[in-house]
Amino acid sequence: MSRSRDRTPTGMPGDVPCWDEHARLAALDAYAILDTPPEAEFEDAVQIARLACRTPMALVSLVAADRQWFKAEAGLGVRETGRDASVCAYTMGCEGLLVIPDLTQDPRTARNPLVTGPPGLRFYAGHPLVSPDGMPLGALCVLDTVPRPEGLPEEARLTLAALARQVMARMDLRRALAERDRALAAAEASRRELRQITDGLPVLIATIDRDEIYRFANRHYETWFGLRAEDVVGRSVREVVGEAAYAQRRPYLARVLAGEAVLFDTTVPGPDGGVRDARVRYLPSTGPAGGFHLLAFDVTGEKAAQAALADSLLKFQAIAESMPQMVWSTLPDGHHDYYNSRWYEFTGVAPGSTDGEGWNAIFHPDDQAEAWRRWRHALATGDTYEIEYRLRRHDGVYRWVLGRAVPIRDAGTGAIQRWFGTCTDIDDQVRARETLAQGRETLEALVRERTAALEATNARLTAEIAERGRVEEALRQSQKMEAVGQLTGGIAHDFNNLLTGITGALDLMKRRLAEGRIETLARYADLATASAQRAAALTHRLLAFARRQPLMARSVEADRLVASMDDLLRRTLSERVTLTLETQDRLWRTLCDPNQLENALLNLAINARDAMPDGGRLHIATANVELDAAAVAGEPGARAGEYVCVSVSDTGAGMPPDVVARAFEPFFTTKPLGAGTGLGLSMIYGFVKQSDGHVRIASQVGRGTTVSLFLPRHAGPDAAEAEESAAPAARAAGHGTVLVVEDDATVRALIGEALEEAGYRVIAVADGPAGLRALETDGAVDLVVTDVGLPGLNGRQMVDQARAVRPGLKVLFITGYAENTAFGSGHLAPGMEMITKPFAVDAFAAKVSAMIESAGS
Repeated sequence: MSRSRDRTPTGMPGDVPCWDEHARLAALDAYAILDTPPEAEFEDAVQIARLACRTPMALVSLVAADRQWFKAEAGLGVRETGRDASVCAYTMGCEGLLVIPDLTQDPRTARNPLVTGPPGLRFYAGHPLVSPDGMPLGALCVLDTVPRPEGLPEEARLTLAALARQVMARMDLRRALAERDRALAAAEASRRELRQITDGLPVLIATIDRDEIYRFANRHYETWFGLRAEDVVGRSVREVVGEAAYAQRRPYLARVLAGEAVLFDTTVPGPDGGVRDARVRYLPSTGPAGGFHLLAFDVTGEKAAQAALADSLLKFQAIAESMPQMVWSTLPDGHHDYYNSRWYEFTGVAPGSTDGEGWNAIFHPDDQAEAWRRWRHALATGDTYEIEYRLRRHDGVYRWVLGRAVPIRDAGTGAIQRWFGTCTDIDDQVRARETLAQGRETLEALVRERTAALEATNARLTAEIAERGRVEEALRQSQKMEAVGQLTGGIAHDFNNLLTGITGALDLMKRRLAEGRIETLARYADLATASAQRAAALTHRLLAFARRQPLMARSVEADRLVASMDDLLRRTLSERVTLTLETQDRLWRTLCDPNQLENALLNLAINARDAMPDGGRLHIATANVELDAAAVAGEPGARAGEYVCVSVSDTGAGMPPDVVARAFEPFFTTKPLGAGTGLGLSMIYGFVKQSDGHVRIASQVGRGTTVSLFLPRHAGPDAAEAEESAAPAARAAGHGTVLVVEDDATVRALIGEALEEAGYRVIAVADGPAGLRALETDGAVDLVVTDVGLPGLNGRQMVDQARAVRPGLKVLFITGYAENTAFGSGHLAPGMEMITKPFAVDAFAAKVSAMIESAGS
């Protein structure tokens, strides 16, 4: 047998293959066979080839890019080699069997490592493995270690070719089975994905065949009908929806099975007894099984919204039609789609003719551009649209109207949903305004003609008016300066009245003394004293507002304090006012000045009484309250924490928001002139703030007012509450040494004289350093009386330094202004007391006597 018969020219060195190597490798990869485990069909093929050709070795070789891999092998002992050791690569260029009798003599294989080295191959015969699309993938071959000059017998060649076709057929079958498995897996994944998608949609979805049997149903059947999806599949429509619903659907079922898409609305009773509105769509199936697809949407909310919208629209139209103005509405983009009857009555145009942008045509030509500009600006910014323009009436006359529109926004997103506007006929007002302007111009001309002599005065007046306008604008821009001006004005007014009483009484006293008439001096002294006491009360209220009043803070049980005021409050209130007290069990203690708290409650009760001239109810309550950061976020200076709340509520006239906003301003009052000073709430505000608390006012006109005082909780022990005698103690002869430190010479002299008159030895100095020197040099000092507000080293600083040397030193502070830097938290150490300026001389002497006697006991 000749060698040329067993191979084609493409198998010779230098021949050009008739396929693309990239395409061949892609075809090999498509079989997904490389590096797969051995399979019996391929192992059987190489055994049969070896036996038929009587060779020791046989292979199913697949030639990859850089190697040849053996799907099956017999006798060789390896599963792959490099492509440089592949003889089968030459077989891929043949149309049939390639036989090389002696591999050492063929230039293509003489240097093959399997020829020159182990196992020393000498003979090769192989048949290419060609895919159905003509791509050679490898070869089925037999090998021997001895040459065979005679090649292969005809029967062996035929057997090898047949086995090669069987191997290729097995590879094709294997590929087809793998593709089928992949297709089935993809179909299953697609089915699962379809199930996931349909179950995730808020829609009832099903597929029903031509026999009205469910072939697919999503999970929403369980919500709508109480049936699981798997229980629906295989059942008929009649079984699932029931006889009554089926009878209602039969005409639609007939139409869809005839190939027509159907849409209808219906109601579906649910398993829980409720009924939902549904919009059902039947879509004919294009598949071979026929039938149709069902999609049902729950439109219960949509129906309710439509009903609400219809009701709202009906109400809007009723309101719009009842209004004398022309009413119109647009979409968010400004497209006009509604006008009431007044519009058509005024303009005389046909209904609908001014929808969209047609409205601008009936504007006066001179006003159209400005109207458009403002309307576009409103649409772009959401600002209110407002303009005066001339509108053509049905008789052709242009009349002035005021056009105004506001946007209606979505409460959640703030997006504009619609614009609503009105057109109001203001032609008469505009004409009157023009007439007035013309009359004013005529009058001004006459004034200029007839009062030439007053031009200079008029110019000055104009300048003054302009200056006044600038000043007023500056004042409006500075609320702080306004408040200061109001405060100082109120102080000046009240103090002028008080000083008039004092100076007047003193002048009369001087006259009577000069006349020798002393019988009326006591009355004048009483008048001066009364005015001075009123001045002291006024300064006390001012200090309370400024949070600088001296406070005698102690642990207070507010419920007991409120209960103790019951009789006083009832005597203060009108008989037509019903008083109720509500106290909380186990109310926390608070740290404050109880006298100031009583004054605050009394002031609030009096305000409530005045707000209820025809009678009403006054309710005072106490409660424990814990406020978090959110609760005090809108109140400057307020801190979160535990508070004792004392609230005073009335059913009186109430206050509008602008009055509530100014309620704590000093000298601000809504009462008639002379009926109040305007300092009551200011004093309460200052007292509470100085006590580290805060105040809230809630008021509605015609409903009443509630004022709540929040005082911080005090966890300390009860403080002994000394009862102070209402009348000054009898003056007794004093003894001991008193150091007086006061920078005001008049006050220092008065204090010194009063103490010396009482029998005390007095050392008087003008400042803190002098007081320290006196304590160092003057021996025993029983009591230090010092002003707090000394220049330089203040009274508290001086006492702190003195007490470092004399720890038990008794101190009486005299002050009219409690400086935070001096008193810190407002508490006095043991052995320290305070008296507030102005004070009665007898009360001061009694205080000194009590302190010195307590030191000696």
